[in-house]
Formats: sequence, C-alpha cells, structure tokens
Amino acid sequence: MNIINMTMQENQFSSVSPKKENQTNTKINGKKITACSAIGSAVGIIGAVAGVYSLAKKENPSIILKNLTYDEKDILMIGAGSIIGGLTGGLIADNNSKNKIPKLREASLQFFGSLACPIGILAAANKALDKANIKMPQLQGNSRMTKIANNFISASPKIAATIGSLVLGMNIGNKIMNKVNNKIFNQEENRKVQASDYLVHADDVCVAASLLLKDSKTISAITSKALPASFILAGTKTGIQQSLN
Repeated sequence: MNIINMTMQENQFSSVSPKKENQTNTKINGKKITACSAIGSAVGIIGAVAGVYSLAKKENPSIILKNLTYDEKDILMIGAGSIIGGLTGGLIADNNSKNKIPKLREASLQFFGSLACPIGILAAANKALDKANIKMPQLQGNSRMTKIANNFISASPKIAATIGSLVLGMNIGNKIMNKVNNKIFNQEENRKVQASDYLVHADDVCVAASLLLKDSKTISAITSKALPASFILAGTKTGIQQSLN
C-alpha cells in the first residue's frame, strides 16, 4: 500500500509540475520582453535626443544639452525613436511569431494615432491662435497671486487648444490607423484610445506648465528634462504587445 501511495503522489506531482513550470517560464519570458522593450525604448530616445541636440548645435554652437528645448519636429523624432526602439527590443526578446503583428499594429497606432495626428492638429491650432492674437482680460494688481492668475488667464486659450487637439487628434488618428491596419494585416480589430496613451503627451503638460509658470526658470528647466522620458511608455507598450489567440 505504501508503494502504491508513493506512486500516486509522484504521478500527482508530475502532472502539476509541468503546469507550474510553464507558468513560471511565461512570467520570466514576460519580464524579459518588458525589460528589453523598455531598454530599447530608452536607447531610441537617447539616440533621438542626440540627433536633436546635434542639429541644434549646428544652428547654435553655444547651446548646451540641459538648455535644449523641443518643437513639434523634435517631439516626432523622439517619439519615433522610442517606438522603433521598443518595437525592436520586443521583437528580439519575443520568440513567438504570432506576436509580431500585434507589435507592428501598436507601433503604427502609437506613432500616427497617438503622436503624429495629434501633434499635426495641435500645430494647426497653435498657428490659428497666433493669427487670431487673442488678448485675454487681465486682473488688476501687482501681487504674486494676481500675476500667477494673469499668466493662467493668458495661457488658457493655448491650454484649451492643447487639450482639445490631443483628444481630437488621438481619436481621429486611432480610427484611421485601425482601418489601415485591418486592411494591411487582414484582421478586424478596433483598438480604442487608452488612458495611458495620453501619457505619451506628458510633454504637452510640461509646455502648459511652462506657460502657466513662465516666470519660473526652475519649472522650465524641469519640464525640458522630463520631456524625453515621457515617451518611454509608448515604446514599451509597443514591444510588449501579444496576440490574444
């Protein structure tokens, strides 16, 4: 009886062990893919910032990296670097061929839907605002609170245009790329805008903060340094995508 019981226990252990082993391997592999995607994204961002800095240096040899500011073209370059880097890292680490299409779909959605389209609409909105030259009414007084309030009032049209352009652009861009990707990959999917997608535009939050607190050089320095790092999520999300089938 003891021998029979021992045999049954061994069989039960052997039947459970492979399942646990597969789960462990899946977790390890998932962490590896995430890490490689994040590293690839970071490398892409660093490369893009180096390119932006190099171009800025040609125009202004005295500029230093910590004083570097970014326009729409630079933002697109950094975003592209992040997405391409994250995609490359994810593809290298992920051996499952079924996961290639989800990663490629996410890359196109991140770049066009969450970046290029919103920034294009934002650039057009900013030009329209500049031409309109809207003058907001100002509060009377010289106190610090009055100055802060007046800065906010002056910046409010641009802040509203920024928020509206990003929301509108991301929804339009994602709808367009869903249709394009469905035709390219012959798959019917409708990936909706996610809350985390808006984190790609943390740079625009930095711009809004700079407008609101334009007299503070400390805030301006912080927002410029934080801007490149705000793109790492886009590349990481691209690299970790997996097939649901």
